[in-house]
Amino acid sequence: MSTAQWPDDSMFEHFTVFEETFKTVDTHDIKAAILIPKGLPEGSHPVILNLHGGFLAYGHALFAPFFSPWALKLALEQSAIVVSADYRLLPSVNGVADVLEDLEDFWQWTRTTLPAALELRTPGHSVDFHRLLLTGSSAGGYAATQLALSHPDDISVVAMAYPFVDPKDDVIVSGPKAGEPTILRFPLEDMPSKEAVAAWVKEARQTVTTRAGLERTPLAVAAAQYGQFDELFFDNRNLNRPEFLPMERIKAGAKLPKKMWILHGDDDSVVYLRTSRNLLNLIREKLPDTSVRLDIAPGEDHAFDLTKTSWELHAIGAMDFVRDAWLGN
Repeated sequence: MSTAQWPDDSMFEHFTVFEETFKTVDTHDIKAAILIPKGLPEGSHPVILNLHGGFLAYGHALFAPFFSPWALKLALEQSAIVVSADYRLLPSVNGVADVLEDLEDFWQWTRTTLPAALELRTPGHSVDFHRLLLTGSSAGGYAATQLALSHPDDISVVAMAYPFVDPKDDVIVSGPKAGEPTILRFPLEDMPSKEAVAAWVKEARQTVTTRAGLERTPLAVAAAQYGQFDELFFDNRNLNRPEFLPMERIKAGAKLPKKMWILHGDDDSVVYLRTSRNLLNLIREKLPDTSVRLDIAPGEDHAFDLTKTSWELHAIGAMDFVRDAWLGN
């Protein structure tokens, strides 16, 4: 994956972009980015809420390498307003509890404050919350699933790629087994040591951070490779709360929106395909009213849709599924 040609900021050239602070933690502003298609006529428009990936440890609301091209394409085609959130990145003081708090605060901000912000910034434009698409890939899929479980009746459809829906999967908790590829197929010799990861985490946790780039990749990859991710990043306080785990929430009775789309490569070296299959089976058992479309891409690794324009060949008709669920066609 080191040779991949990641998307760059040119992907945003057809949008007017501005940012708003939705909360402040220790004097650190946490922001949401609003992307409005250029030339968008006045009126009420469908909305896409986007949550970025990056091991929950890097990326940000406008991080082009992890921004799904298909989400922006849908926005342009359907004259939709995109709202993309930052959140506290791991490692943080309370681990994933901080992430989940920020996600809920972002959700509430979209309802209470976003409409006024839009009227101030772009008079005449508003969002139609009855046509709400929630998107996220990888760790962003974890974030999207968690929000969807908290607000199932307010979301038209969830669209995700290789979503990190099972933080207790063996490869995340213990690292790859013998014969399995390294995380992201990252060369072992390029990973920092366990001791270096632990030292960096201890220092990084002291500062609230919501934006980071690919420079954090070796640290997050190494933590997962060594089986440190859960204890150092995800649940460093060992709170072991069931609400941290989407599938445990479903087992306990939480609901999901009526429609969900998942795209996943069957050679994923980070979020194994079995986790999406397990989620699908659990939904079929517990939530028969939720319709899930799972498109499996043979031979594809993590994040393949970000670097290959051919991804749609593995998911013919998927965008129609998402579009119809989102817009009520």
